[in-house]
Amino acid sequence: MKSIFIAIIFISIAVNTQAYSQQKINDFYLSNFKEDGTHDWEVRGVEAMVYDEYVDIEKMNAHYYLEDDTIQITSDSARLNKENMDVHLENNVNITNKEGARIITDSLDWQNSKNLIHTQDWVKATRDEMQITAQGMSADTEMQSADFKKDVEVSFPDQETKIPITANCTGPLEIEYSEGKAIFHDDVVVTHVQGKVYSDKCTLFFNTETKAIIKIVSEGNVKIFRDGSETYAEQATYFGPEDKLVLEGRPRLIYYIEEGNSSLGGL
Repeated sequence: MKSIFIAIIFISIAVNTQAYSQQKINDFYLSNFKEDGTHDWEVRGVEAMVYDEYVDIEKMNAHYYLEDDTIQITSDSARLNKENMDVHLENNVNITNKEGARIITDSLDWQNSKNLIHTQDWVKATRDEMQITAQGMSADTEMQSADFKKDVEVSFPDQETKIPITANCTGPLEIEYSEGKAIFHDDVVVTHVQGKVYSDKCTLFFNTETKAIIKIVSEGNVKIFRDGSETYAEQATYFGPEDKLVLEGRPRLIYYIEEGNSSLGGL
């Protein structure tokens, strides 16, 4: 967003800057305003070292102001690019918004100029009652869409039944929160009331207001293990409100007797 001005509260920088290659500032503060005069973002730090091209900040605490939300970013240390105002954060990185969504990781790049946040480190994200862990993540700075790169694990309760649902995949996992959709890629395993479902791809649809599961669509080499039986199909759709599973694409069922665990046949 185009800003009117940047208010920088550290007068010592302006005094004889050519004589010093760096300046140390306690109680660092930097803010940016929108054209209507409201805050765009602000950054605070316990201490900062100011260089020609960047600022190193200790114990950073920043706020990013949106129309209907405020995002808080904290870290033990950060490097702020003075030209484009992008920030690299290190150690105990924590991002939260007013709704309670939270991201925790060891390092993160906040690219304000590209509306992007990303990390290659392990990340833990929580939103409502959904918890995600993965290695690597990228998201828009408003935290409305996110890609979790690999080794993804997700857990959440079904809002209707309260029964826990877990999902794992090699990745990536793509989430569009505003559309109520999450897409799991490669080696997907979903465990819910209908059993354990394996597939190449799985798309979860949820109500954006109530967060209740609408349906879970598993596609490609679908295998379902439940109560001593195996089911194979090309697609399986679990409908949350009805607690119903629908199989498509040459479904085949195999049952086993309990004593000998031997096949009785298939359909």
